[in-house]
Amino acid sequence: MSAINLSAGVRSNLLSLQGTAGLLEQTQNRLATGMKVNGPLDDAAAFFTAQGLNARANDLSSITQGMQNGMKTIDAASKGLDSITSTMETMIGQVRQALQDPLEATESDPIEAPDAAADFNITFEIDEEVIADITVEEGSEGITTDQGDNAQRIVDAINADQDASEAGISARLNDDGVSFTVINDSGQELTIDGDPEQDVVDAAEITDNRQALMNTFNDLRTELDALSADSGYNGNNLLMGDMLEVVFNELTGDDRTSYTVSAKQADGSAFGNVTADRLGGAEGTESMFASNTNLEARLEALQDGVSELRSLSSQLGTAQTIVENREAFTNEMVNTLQSGADGLTLADMNEEAANNLALQTKQQLGQSALSLAIQNDQSILQLLR
Repeated sequence: MSAINLSAGVRSNLLSLQGTAGLLEQTQNRLATGMKVNGPLDDAAAFFTAQGLNARANDLSSITQGMQNGMKTIDAASKGLDSITSTMETMIGQVRQALQDPLEATESDPIEAPDAAADFNITFEIDEEVIADITVEEGSEGITTDQGDNAQRIVDAINADQDASEAGISARLNDDGVSFTVINDSGQELTIDGDPEQDVVDAAEITDNRQALMNTFNDLRTELDALSADSGYNGNNLLMGDMLEVVFNELTGDDRTSYTVSAKQADGSAFGNVTADRLGGAEGTESMFASNTNLEARLEALQDGVSELRSLSSQLGTAQTIVENREAFTNEMVNTLQSGADGLTLADMNEEAANNLALQTKQQLGQSALSLAIQNDQSILQLLR
C-alpha cells in the first residue's frame, strides 16, 4: 500500500489534535481516579516516595491497635483497684466497729511481789512461745525488801515492755499494795511463768457482735481476691503480677521503642499479686477479734494496704497518660505521613476540571482548524474539475 501524503497544514493540525487528545485522556483519568500519579511512569520519584510514606503510615496504624489494647488493660486494672480500695475501706470499717464493741480482757489471779532483795523474772508465753521475758534486777531502783515498792516496780516494768504491750499484755497494782494482776488482751490463752507459781490466763471470749463482724470481714477479703483476679483484659492482668509491653514504633531489634507497665512497690521491685493477704487483710480469726491489741495491729496493716493501693493507682494513672499521649502522637504522625503521600500523588480536582474544560475547547478548535486545512486541499480538487 502506498503511503498517504498529507499537506503540511493538515499534518500540523492532526499532530496538535493528537497531543490534545492525549492530555485530555490524562486529565480525565485523573478526574476518574483522583490521582495525578498512578504509577512510576507518571512520576517515579513521587510514586516511590509516597509508597514509602504510606507503608510507614500503615505500620504505625497497626501499632496503635496495640496501644489501644494496652490502654484497655490499664483501664481494667485501674477499675479493679478502685473496687478493691472501696472493699479495703469497708474492711477497715468492720475492724473499727469491732474495736468499739466492749470486750472484757481476762485477768490472772493476784500475784504477790517478793519481799526480799533478789532479781525478779516473769515470762509470758502463748502457744508455748515466749512473748515477753521481763527481769527486774535487785538494787536501789529495783527489787528491795519493800514488798509494796517491788509490786509497783514490777507493774511498771511489765507495762513498759514493748513486747508485752504488742502482745496485749499489761498489769495493774492491786488495792492491797503488795500484789499485782496481769491483764490478758491477747485474744489467746496466756501462760505466766515467774515467782511465785505459774499461772494460766484464759483467752477472752469473742462476743456475738464481733463474731458477726469477723464473718463479714472474711467475706470481704474473699471478694477482694476475686476482684483482683477478674481485673484482667485480653488475658493480661496487671493486678496478678503480669507485665504489659506496649510497642511505640514500627522498628525492630534494638531500635524498637516500647513501654513496660507493671505493678511496682515504692522501691521499684515487683509488687506481686494484689491480694488481701498482701495488703494486710489476713484472714480474721477469733483470737484477732477477741483482742483489741490484735485488731489495732490489723487496722494499721489495712491502712498501710490502702496507701499501697493508692500508690498503685497513681502508677497506673501515669502509665495510662503515657500510652494515651503516645497514641495521640502516633495518630498525628500517621496523618502527617498520609498527607505527605497525598500531596505527592493526589490530583487537584478543581485544577483538573478546569484543564478538562480547556482541553475540550482546544480539541474543538483543533477540529475546526483541521476542517479548514482540509478545505484548502479540496479547493485544488475543484480546479482540477
